[in-house]
Amino acid sequence: MKNLRLLPFLFACLATALLLGPSLLWAQTESPALQPIQSVEERRILFSLQEERTRLEERDRQLDQREMELKSLQAEVDKKLDELNVLRQQFEQLLAERDNREAERLEELSLMYEKMDPVKAAAIVSTLDEELAIGILAGMRKKSAGKLLNNMERKKAASLSRRFSSIEPE
Repeated sequence: MKNLRLLPFLFACLATALLLGPSLLWAQTESPALQPIQSVEERRILFSLQEERTRLEERDRQLDQREMELKSLQAEVDKKLDELNVLRQQFEQLLAERDNREAERLEELSLMYEKMDPVKAAAIVSTLDEELAIGILAGMRKKSAGKLLNNMERKKAASLSRRFSSIEPE
């Protein structure tokens, strides 16, 4: 019965010897000769140190793996940011092209209204959105714009004149 109680201890010692190898079971002293580790306490300390070393090596491996994952994710994020910047530049370019086309159309529309009879042009422009009406007036020569405003209802002409005077030149 007593021998069965020693069995786990002997198993632990044997496992330690197998894990640590024969070189770690010998402690090196100041003399060049190797002396065997004699106490159970020394073996237990060596075993716990080896376990700690194994745990630290595993943790180091996990940290290296996480670092690689983070670098991969950072590369993905950088790639997405570059793609977004390219898309933003394309979007800004499309907006600029649209603004240029609108400015060209507004200029053409201004010329058409300028060539129309001022009474008919005033009747049409007075029904338009104020932003569009201001754009048309801004594209016309001053004399033609004055004739057009002269043939509009007074309140509408005054409102357009106020808005026209507050726009900034391009």
